[in-house]
Parts: sequence; structure tokens; C-alpha cells
Amino acid sequence: MKIKKQSLYKKNFEIEEEIGNRSINSFVKIRGAILIIVTLSLAIFSLLNIASASFYTSMIKHKTEYFFVKRQAIFLLLGIVPLFLGLRINFKRYEKKLIITLIFIITFLLFGIIALGGIINLEKYVPIVNGSRRWINLKIIRFQPSEFLKIGYIILIAKGLHACKTKKFKNMNVIWTVTPIILFFVLSVFFQRDLGTALHYIAISLIMLFFSEIELKYIYKFIAIIFIVGMTYGSYVYFMGDKDFYRNRRIIAYVDGVIYDEYDNGDGYQIKQSLIAIGNGGLFGKGLGNGTQKYSYLPEIHTDFIMASVGEEWGFVGVSIMLLAYIIILLIGVAIAKSTCDYFGKYLAIGITGSIFSQIIMNVYVVTGLIPVTGIPLPLMSYGGTSLWTTLFSIGILYNINKHSLREEPKDANQEERS
Repeated sequence: MKIKKQSLYKKNFEIEEEIGNRSINSFVKIRGAILIIVTLSLAIFSLLNIASASFYTSMIKHKTEYFFVKRQAIFLLLGIVPLFLGLRINFKRYEKKLIITLIFIITFLLFGIIALGGIINLEKYVPIVNGSRRWINLKIIRFQPSEFLKIGYIILIAKGLHACKTKKFKNMNVIWTVTPIILFFVLSVFFQRDLGTALHYIAISLIMLFFSEIELKYIYKFIAIIFIVGMTYGSYVYFMGDKDFYRNRRIIAYVDGVIYDEYDNGDGYQIKQSLIAIGNGGLFGKGLGNGTQKYSYLPEIHTDFIMASVGEEWGFVGVSIMLLAYIIILLIGVAIAKSTCDYFGKYLAIGITGSIFSQIIMNVYVVTGLIPVTGIPLPLMSYGGTSLWTTLFSIGILYNINKHSLREEPKDANQEERS
């Protein structure tokens, strides 16, 4: 299925009809400004919620109410650097051979460190957190490579799809071109016992493939294979899996919750308390600071379950406004992909947008009990530096694509028109 048929390509006169009397440059600047304003507004809004959701845990662990919110404020201030870099660096540079090579080197290095840490048991530097070995702890800073490398993953797939477009590859040729990249990243993350991030990588690739030179029937087959493998794995875990394995217990707790509406006080406890928090919020919420689930009822509420805190204290209205802000970002991302004349830019824009979209969906589904707990943070809202910096850099790249979106026509546009 072609990008053109997926409405990701528009001619200049179609864009001019949409924006009316405004100049194209003015329209692009306004669109970019809205993207940055909404992004920073969400990040600042997150500080209020993290301050409220984390103060009790902060007091218990660190003897101060503001430990986590202070750190998040520092993360946000430092996040201006990756945001600025994304804004300033021309997105076409990411397609250069040097950058692609650098991405491969960094990927092998970081994933190799984690793999080596598991083999020789370097618990001090590669710790196991919540059953997953996915962090590198350098004392000064602790970061999650699989989160950081999502940008590189998107760039590599965008490069591959652009090459397929240039060579006029179709269907299976496109799939075989990008499959090695997908398998390497997904399997590397899966063997870190991080099923949630592995699924996120798969979701990103599916969204990007959907807008490539692939007919829908091949996409459906790809999804069917993933579904069959997922159901087979889930069934094995539920009926025959090792109950002492942390990830297996989460899957079992999820199935029991969905089928039998039974959330125990063990592995199903977080989902149970998350649903209580959202239900307690009602329409307008209890008010900022008045939530009760943060008092050790819902563990890690300031991280992956921050939406439950927003639901409890701001209610349905607050959650709706937050989701509306996300929708604005996603709509702008799709609009940028539509109007970008460079095909690498199109794939890069839709990859970034798809990454943010799928991450939001996965987090919301976890918080509402629709999928097992995965450890996927809510972009711009959850506590943590790696996710925040990755998202800000991605938004910066999206802004840069928007800035250069109408500079040149795609090289093979006329050929496609004649065909």
C-alpha cells in the first residue's frame, strides 16, 4: 500500500487549499509552534502531578517531600538540550552513512553491555528492576538503552523504507529489507525480559510498514502471525509457565482479571488499585493533592501509573484534556508527514508519531487493565529522564521535519504520476 494511497502525500495546491489565504511559511511556523507549546505544557503539567503523586513515597524513602519532583524538574531543564538538538539538526543528516553506522555501533555497544551484565552477573552496573534487566547504572546517571534507542530504531527503518522506495521494492521485498532490523531490536529487548518495550518496538514497525510500499493483505498476514505467536506464548505461560518468573505472573494476573474479574493482592494488585483510583476520580476528581492511592496503595504511581493519579485527582475531565493534548500532537505529526516532500522525512515523521501514539495506547491500556502491566511510561507525563529526553528529542526532530517540509518535491513524484 503506497504512501500516496495512504494520504501521506499531498501536492502543494492541496495544501494551499487547506490553509487558505495564509502563506505556507506562516502555516508551517504556526503548526510547529503549537507542537512545541503543547509538548512543553504537558511536561510542565506532569510536574504538578508528580509532585502530588510522589510526595508520600519521597518522604518514606528520602525524608523529603520533593525528591522526585525536583529530579523531574532537573530532567525537564536538561531535556531542553535534546529538544534543541532535534530542532536545529537537519533531519536529512540522520540518513547519512556516518549516522547510520554510529547508530549501529551504539546499539551493539549498549545492548552488548546489558547482555554481558546478565552473563557475568554485573548486578552493580546492570541491575534487575521489576524482573527486567534493561538498565545501565553508571552511579552518576542511570538510563534505559531500549528507550533511548527507539529513535535510532525509527531512523534505521525509515532509511530502509526510503531505500525500498528508491529501488521501487514491493511487498515481500520491503518486508525482507527491514525484518533483520526489527528482529534484532525486538529479540534484544525481549531477552532483557522487557516484553512491554519489545511489543512497543513491534508496534512502531507495524505503523511504519503500514505506510510503506506494502499491500494491506501482507500487513494483515504480518499482524496475524504476531497474534498467533502472542496467543501461543500467552497460553503456554498461563497453563504451563514457571509461576516463579516475574513476567509470567503478570500475564497470569492479567488473564485472571480479564476473564474472571479477579485481581489478587499480589501481581494483580497494581491493576486493581489503578482501577479504584480512576473510579474514585469521577467526573471532576478529588482535586490536586487529595488523592489517596499514592499513600502506598498504588506502587509506582508517579511512574507508569501516573494516569491513574491524574484520573483520581483531576477526574474524567482532566484525563480528557490530557488526552486531547496528545491528540493535537499526533494530528500535527500526521499532518507533517502528509506535507513533507522528502520520503525519508515522511517515514521518519510517521515513525515518531507512531511511536508516541502506540506508547500512549499501551500505557492507557495497562492503567485500565486491558493489557498486562508492561512498564511502558506515559510520554511527557511519567517520572523518569530517559523517556522524557527521548520524547523531547523526537518532538524536536518532528519540528525540524515540519520546518523543511515543503522545500522540495520528491524525486520520483512525476514518475508516480505518469504510472
